[in-house]
Amino acid sequence: MIINFKNIKFLKIFLDEFGKIKRRKKIKLSLYKKIIKSIKIARFLSLLPYNDK
Repeated sequence: MIINFKNIKFLKIFLDEFGKIKRRKKIKLSLYKKIIKSIKIARFLSLLPYNDK
């Protein structure tokens, strides 16, 4: 699967119910960094909320 800021359903897996980024558990560090970068880009473009209050 390509990690992209446009794939919102995939990125929401890594967010908790408050919109915060979940901690890294069983994911490689390089993959986790790409996911974090994609989440930040999606937030900047208003595709994902910064928080879910």
